[in-house]
Amino acid sequence: MIDLLPSDAVAHLKTCISEKRYEHCLGVMETAFDLADAWGQFKIDRTHLAWAALFHDCAKELNKEQRAALPTNGRVVYGKELMRLPTLAHAPHGALMMKNTFNIGDYGVLMAVAYHPTGHPNLTPLGWIVYLSDYLEPGRSYFDFREDYLETTRKDPLAGLRLVSDSKIKSVQDKGRLVHPIAYEVKTYLDSLQKL
Repeated sequence: MIDLLPSDAVAHLKTCISEKRYEHCLGVMETAFDLADAWGQFKIDRTHLAWAALFHDCAKELNKEQRAALPTNGRVVYGKELMRLPTLAHAPHGALMMKNTFNIGDYGVLMAVAYHPTGHPNLTPLGWIVYLSDYLEPGRSYFDFREDYLETTRKDPLAGLRLVSDSKIKSVQDKGRLVHPIAYEVKTYLDSLQKL
């Protein structure tokens, strides 16, 4: 999986995040490829999936000055709604970094990175996989039902998305944090679908 990516880009990523965060990203990539294999009905570019999964948290540990220094060309295109919440702003910053530092221009990859914490109704199957994999990667050992959720998600993508969406919202509420309106929009969108 990692061999699909340029070694200099992976080396650069390692300078941006901690070893623990990098291990998380590897777990997300492992889970993403597992789900892509299970979801054979969708044609998912494996190189794009590797980029989105491994680099989804590329801006997570940047400080304020480093984030402010990311070139925006006057606007944030992907994930601008998330910029006001400090716990979510790393995602659109990551999309900016992907676009400007790594020259990634693919819509599906940039949307996947920008909206991995909340989901978004316009995500491609690749984006939904990254959204799920961030929550279901092996390092989430504290999550008692992880294996059950993962098995459900392999068999039925929409059922898995609904489980994870509900679980994420509840987890944020239980911590006394603000649930972003997009997370509720995603829940409503998923509940309205007959299939993914």
